[in-house]
Amino acid sequence: MVLSKLRQRGFTRARKPGREGASNALPPTPLDGGTLSCQVHDEADRPLPEATVTVVNRLNQQAAVGTTDGYGFFLATVPPGQHKVSITAGGYQRLGTRVEIRTNRHTSIGAVRLARDPESAALPEPGVWTFDPDHTEIRFIAQHIGMSKVHGAFRDLEGRIMVREPFEESKVEVAIDASSIDTGVRMRDEHLRSADFLDVANHPKLYFRSDRITQLRGDKWQISGNLTLRGNSSPVQLDTTYLGTRSWNGTRTACYCTTELRREDFAVNWQQLLNKGIGVVGPTVQVKLDIQAVLEE
Repeated sequence: MVLSKLRQRGFTRARKPGREGASNALPPTPLDGGTLSCQVHDEADRPLPEATVTVVNRLNQQAAVGTTDGYGFFLATVPPGQHKVSITAGGYQRLGTRVEIRTNRHTSIGAVRLARDPESAALPEPGVWTFDPDHTEIRFIAQHIGMSKVHGAFRDLEGRIMVREPFEESKVEVAIDASSIDTGVRMRDEHLRSADFLDVANHPKLYFRSDRITQLRGDKWQISGNLTLRGNSSPVQLDTTYLGTRSWNGTRTACYCTTELRREDFAVNWQQLLNKGIGVVGPTVQVKLDIQAVLEE
């Protein structure tokens, strides 16, 4: 029954191994195209998730693009013909190859290994790196009545990174002015500064101090530490992408971080419910940080 419906939509099941012209058993594939697959590994031969695979045709038109899953696998349906395949991941050198996709056939590139990119993987030199406030931003997103999202930012913060050798022994310290919260609506910002939320009068600063820095793969790191908000401290993990170093008005380094905070972990328990039991403010807050720091002379 399912196969019949798929055929009506232009899909068919690939031939099994051993039949003429078949390479591998496939999930259903379109009658006017083929499938392309690969598995991407890092330099230690571990599966590499979130690698980007881009497929372009002879006219340099994009035929498919996607990222590898948690096991490093990529699978896409591609029009027939000659194609170029490019595989990239942060901190690794680009890998390129050519393939020919045949109608209703599976083309497997197989397992490919990406080599580390020495230039982009170069870590900041030891020393104290101070946040550049003009190029550093902390943004957040909270859900409102289970529908729309409220976007905001903290406009005043300071921080530093004490880089050591090995880099995993480095430390990060951040202090945020709680009164600098800005969602673009004055009345809402005043409520967020009140004792219902940030309690700025009694707790004017938010503090983050790292206690562990771990490299996951390539340019992906995890910064673990404690965030203190309203006098309550709770562990947080920052999923971090290292963006390298540059020379511009000094020596600079940068990274992009994300995390999700639960309000109850910091005793921010104010809540107003709608008649259907839906909270006016969601229980979690997504946080995104763009950080650029300058090496102190």
